Amino acid sequence: MTTEPKEHAVDTVKYPADKASKWEIPLESDQWILSHNALRCEINSMIQALGTFIGRIDDDNVPQWAINTIKEWWISHVAHATDHCKSEETVYKPMFSERFKWPAEIDQLHDALDSVKDKVQTAIDRLSAEKSTLVTVRDSLSTYEETMLKHFEVEETTALPLMRAYFTPEEISPVQRKILEDAPDNAMGALIFAMSPDGAKFRSDFMTVRSIPSFVWYLAFKGRLASYKKDVVAKVEAIESGKEPAKKSGWF
Repeated sequence: MTTEPKEHAVDTVKYPADKASKWEIPLESDQWILSHNALRCEINSMIQALGTFIGRIDDDNVPQWAINTIKEWWISHVAHATDHCKSEETVYKPMFSERFKWPAEIDQLHDALDSVKDKVQTAIDRLSAEKSTLVTVRDSLSTYEETMLKHFEVEETTALPLMRAYFTPEEISPVQRKILEDAPDNAMGALIFAMSPDGAKFRSDFMTVRSIPSFVWYLAFKGRLASYKKDVVAKVEAIESGKEPAKKSGWF
């Protein structure tokens, strides 16, 4: 699909595609792509962990703790992915459609993603001590990842460049900030983690170029990264290592 802005115009006189040069933040550092990277990292890490775990266990010997851990991880991931797609459909699409024609392929891939996500859910619901059920989950996640990556590619090569052609950074910045503020805590934590697990790159790149004061790291971001590591990353690491994650204390 071509991303020649004028070919997607709604009204070239009222809304000219002349804003691209106003963007100082590189395309690859746009919050939209960083949010995609968070989901890329999240899904691929579990696929890799499952591959390692499957190679380690015998047939009909999937422990119950592993089944529970995968199910808990999936619930968190679905909340993250659903919120991301909802933002695109309810925030980006209506806003952008006023100035350029929203690529129809994005909606088609959203539908395809929902379909393969349902298949992952079915596979996870059927998890049992049988190793074959774990293989089915890993394979369905791989298909889900493939569809997700295709979806991201279309957005990043069509809607994102069009956004920057038709809107100024000053128009988009508060919209993207609101999306992050309204997102589940783990979505923000995932974005930070995907940039660098210790948060350093997020602080030096994301916060600095957006003129976010350094103290905001402690108020709004540090805790979300810590929660993401505890609630999501730790589950992936447990599957990767084959060791049951530590149980939470009843006191805290």
